[in-house]
Amino acid sequence: MRAQNKSSKKKKNWYVWTKRILIALTVLLPLGFGILAGYYGHQLESFFTEIQGEEQEPELGHGVTDEMLRNGQPFSVLLLGVDEREGDVGRADTMMVATVNPEQGNVKLVSIPRDTLIELPGTNGQLDKINATYAYDGTPYVIETVEDYLEIPITFYAQINFQGLVDLVDAVGGITVDSDLAFKVQDSEENSNAIEIKEGVQQLNGEEALGYARMRKEDPRGDWGRQERQREVIQSLMNELISLKTFANFNPILRAIAPNLETNLQSNQMWAIARKYRHTTQNIDTLTLDGAADYIYFPAYGQEVYVWVPHEEVLTSIQTKLQTHLELDESTESSETTSSSVDTSAE
Repeated sequence: MRAQNKSSKKKKNWYVWTKRILIALTVLLPLGFGILAGYYGHQLESFFTEIQGEEQEPELGHGVTDEMLRNGQPFSVLLLGVDEREGDVGRADTMMVATVNPEQGNVKLVSIPRDTLIELPGTNGQLDKINATYAYDGTPYVIETVEDYLEIPITFYAQINFQGLVDLVDAVGGITVDSDLAFKVQDSEENSNAIEIKEGVQQLNGEEALGYARMRKEDPRGDWGRQERQREVIQSLMNELISLKTFANFNPILRAIAPNLETNLQSNQMWAIARKYRHTTQNIDTLTLDGAADYIYFPAYGQEVYVWVPHEEVLTSIQTKLQTHLELDESTESSETTSSSVDTSAE
């Protein structure tokens, strides 16, 4: 049974990392679009209308107003990748939370592994994997779960389909990367060695960008190497989005994004973010939920299921960092500094 679970996990691996890259992009896209506003205002307004989510959470936003955004108040975004297929309720296979602080000039980005073991909100201690929350009650329940888990309010959400990255990279005419490895990797159709990456500077199309970002096995740095390539893909794509040649491809870019993106961000909020927060995308701090794999028997599934259990001290540290970054508790940082001083003195 465990071997079957591991095999299934490998098959889903491509989808998980593909969406993870896309989700990281959604916090950057509103910032880049602001540069184009003066030239393509009408098209952008139509685009913003199209990507508005049909199911809005009334309490979402936690009192953050447009004026607060214009004044540079920190905010959080839940970046959600949902695998929905015809006739299936779908699952949120990828979740990332970004907190944005313009005064500090950076973004903190934490990925919550899809197999993370959590206690479902509103139950009497019922356990499940976090990616199952979408199947229970859609995006609002995912938001509630993430808020409980990370102990921060979620201001905005953005939900995207993995095919969006392929289309978007192709729409901007490709991206440039500088690979320190040469390797071959399968494509989105799972054809082995269909994509060849050379060592050095090169131009990649959408499929090649996916292959470049998702490869892990041939990288001696493992997941760390893959994360570095993901950041490179994101930054290169951002550079293309704000370059002059983007103006010539503006409509194809919007057509590539619109069918694959849903958000509760309003157009005026995106403009405010683009003007006030754009510089933060140059400094993205990735936080990692380190932990250990396990197998737990779930009565609902009738079998042992693979789960990821983050170390308690790691989870607590990330919660504190995000709370401080959102300026939820101004005393947190000074408290941590005092504690650090005491520990140093003790040594």
